[in-house]
Amino acid sequence: MEVEESQAQSLNEMPEPSCASGASWHLTDTTRLQHFLCFGSEGSTYHVKEQKLGFENAEALLRLIEEGRGCEVVEEIKAFSQEGRAAKQEPLLFALAVCSQCSDAKTKQAAFKAVPEVCCIPTHLFTFIQFKKDLKEGMKCGMWGRALRKAVADWYNGKNGMALALAVTKNKQRSGWSHKDLLRLSHLKPASEGIAIVTKYITKGWKDVEEAYKQKAVSAETEKLLKYLEAVEKVKHTKDELEIIHLIEEYGLVREHLLTNHLKSKEVWKALLKEMPVSVLLRNLGKLAANSVLEPRGSEVAIVCEKLRNEKLLKKTLEPTGKRFVIAVDVSASMTQKVLGSVLNASTVAAVMCMVVARTEKDSQIVAFSHEIVPCPVTADMTLPQVLVKMYEIPVGTTDCSLPMIWAQKTQTPADVFIVFTDNETFAGSTPPAMALTEYREKMGIPAKLVVCGMTSRGFTIAGTDDRGMLDICGFDTGALDVIRNFTLDLI
Repeated sequence: MEVEESQAQSLNEMPEPSCASGASWHLTDTTRLQHFLCFGSEGSTYHVKEQKLGFENAEALLRLIEEGRGCEVVEEIKAFSQEGRAAKQEPLLFALAVCSQCSDAKTKQAAFKAVPEVCCIPTHLFTFIQFKKDLKEGMKCGMWGRALRKAVADWYNGKNGMALALAVTKNKQRSGWSHKDLLRLSHLKPASEGIAIVTKYITKGWKDVEEAYKQKAVSAETEKLLKYLEAVEKVKHTKDELEIIHLIEEYGLVREHLLTNHLKSKEVWKALLKEMPVSVLLRNLGKLAANSVLEPRGSEVAIVCEKLRNEKLLKKTLEPTGKRFVIAVDVSASMTQKVLGSVLNASTVAAVMCMVVARTEKDSQIVAFSHEIVPCPVTADMTLPQVLVKMYEIPVGTTDCSLPMIWAQKTQTPADVFIVFTDNETFAGSTPPAMALTEYREKMGIPAKLVVCGMTSRGFTIAGTDDRGMLDICGFDTGALDVIRNFTLDLI
């Protein structure tokens, strides 16, 4: 978990809440907007399962624009995008689309100017355009005006030829839009020879580009660009495994450039693995294992392990927050269920999270609970099997998510953040968890927060509907880690 050095100051921040005053925990429109930008809901629940975005879950966004604070909203959207504070990209793109179609001229201008900064890759741009189309009727406004045409043209012209070629050949279309559509509708005038080559490739195809430059003297940069586009075309028309591997290694082609049949080859996957980013590797571990790419004691396993051990690549996830944590893990029998958004069961995910906290946070307490609290001695040097064994040794019973706060108050354990990992059963006691947290705040004089992760649940309500210090998570995925980090560090 990473402490952000710079945070957007455009929207007024809430003061640190007073433990004695419930009003200080009130969810303001600013906080509701930040929740929406982070995970697509203005309330206090993060759903792993994709939620449909619409006006009904962006009411605070609309109110802020109506109050004349639209430009500040755009700055907040940019901050969430640039600082990696969003668990999902779609809410940022939806909010930017709303700002670009509102009635306030300054807000619209700021939104269109922000398009290249927020829409980092083509799929973001396609999604933004589709959101604008979806909003067109509800906001009673046009779409393909001069401002949008310029914003789209600036997106393409803002890159050099090679960067644009990499982007458009990897992400060709989404949400019913293609690069050919956007180039036609934006009336793009290429700002450089490289951009002109790529746009000709998109609109006319490789044969026209090849013909136009066949007898033409070109710079080294243009030569490199033409060779890359030629490789992208070649790989589409070959079944030769060795040629595919050569093109991957020589030109840096990625999975998206290949045909489905190519990906049935173990050797092709091995070639892709060499330069595969960690984020892509994690998404494809299942396929790599299924295709027998990762064989015991094989060189590919060594490559994967080396990437996963790379401290610089993993630093963002493992950076300590300096907060005081109480991690409480449900040890009831139902924790063997699969987690929404994962192939792992709930007890394994909870054990991994305990290990992460134990290794990164100096001031943390890990306990197990069902109908009572039991110490769960997880140390920084323990392996996952060792942690699971400790959990399985603890007696099971009914689930009571209020117990961690009650225990911490009785034992005078100071905690800034309580994180409860359970499956679907969230409350079976006499004191509601929200009430237990409020009593803990008042008695301990600490503005503590509570995150409850119902890892197999599609919906539950523990967080107070208007308490900005409480958060529910339904399911668990990599986005949930971002949500917890942002919530812990007061970024949402």
